[in-house]
Amino acid sequence: MAGPADFARIPRLNTDPAITAIEEAWLAWEDSQVDPLQLPSSGAEFRTWFLDVADRHTQPEFCDYLASEATLEQMALFFMGEELVDSKFDDLMAMVQIGTQGHTKLTIAENYWDEMGEGDIDQVHTRMFEHSAVYMRARLADAGIGQEALFCPEAFENACLLLMYGIHRHLNPRALGAMGVLEQSASPRFQAMVDGCNRLDVPADVIDYQRIHVHVDADHGAEWFEGVFVPLVDESPELLREISLGVATRVRVANAYYRRIWEAMLRLPH
Repeated sequence: MAGPADFARIPRLNTDPAITAIEEAWLAWEDSQVDPLQLPSSGAEFRTWFLDVADRHTQPEFCDYLASEATLEQMALFFMGEELVDSKFDDLMAMVQIGTQGHTKLTIAENYWDEMGEGDIDQVHTRMFEHSAVYMRARLADAGIGQEALFCPEAFENACLLLMYGIHRHLNPRALGAMGVLEQSASPRFQAMVDGCNRLDVPADVIDYQRIHVHVDADHGAEWFEGVFVPLVDESPELLREISLGVATRVRVANAYYRRIWEAMLRLPH
C-alpha cells in the first residue's frame, strides 16, 4: 500500500501477458505524444504550467456550441459520451486515494464524500448522472439515433485512460495528475451543458448533476492543487514527471475525444 512517491517500486499485479503487452504499448505511445521539454522541471514551475494547461483545456468553442447551438439530439449524444467516464467517477476517486497519506488523502476523501452525496443516497453523483443519462438515452431512441458514433478510438481512449491509471498502482501519480486537470477544467463545460439544456427546455431535475458540478469541480480543482499536488511535486523529479505526464496525457486524450464527438454531433440529422 505504498504511496505515490514509491510508484517505481510497486509490483505489477497483471499476470496476463497479452493485456500487459497492450497496456505497455499504449503507455509508450501516449508518452511519445508528450514533448518532455514542455513539462515542468521543478515544483515551483508546476503551478504556472498546470494552471496554463488547464486553462487551455476548457474547450471554449465547443462549450459555446453546447450552450448556444446544439440540438437536443446532439446534446444527448454528448451526454452518452460523457457517461463512459462520469458513470464510474466515484470508483476512480476511490482508486486514486489508495496509499496516499496526510493532507493528500484527506483532500481525496473530501472529494469522494462529495461524490457520495455527503451520505444522501439520492445525491450520490453517479446516481444523479444516471438520471440524466436515462432521459438523454430516451431522446436518442425517440429520434431513432443510435450510439454508434461513440464506438471510436477517441471515446474509448478517453474512457479507459483513467481506469488504467487507477487500476495499476504504479501509475497512481499519473492518475492524480489526470484527475486533477479534469477537476480543474470541467466547470465551463458543465456550465455550457446547463445553459444548453435550459435553452432546450430539458427538465431541471435532469441536469441537477451538471448544475452542481459547475461549482463543485471549481472547488475541487483548487483543493486538489493545494492538497494533492503541492505536497507531492517537490518529492522528487521522477514523481513530478509522472504527475505531469498524467496531466499532459489526459489533456491530449480529452482534446481528441471532444473533437471527435463534436464531429459526430454535427453529422446527426437536424
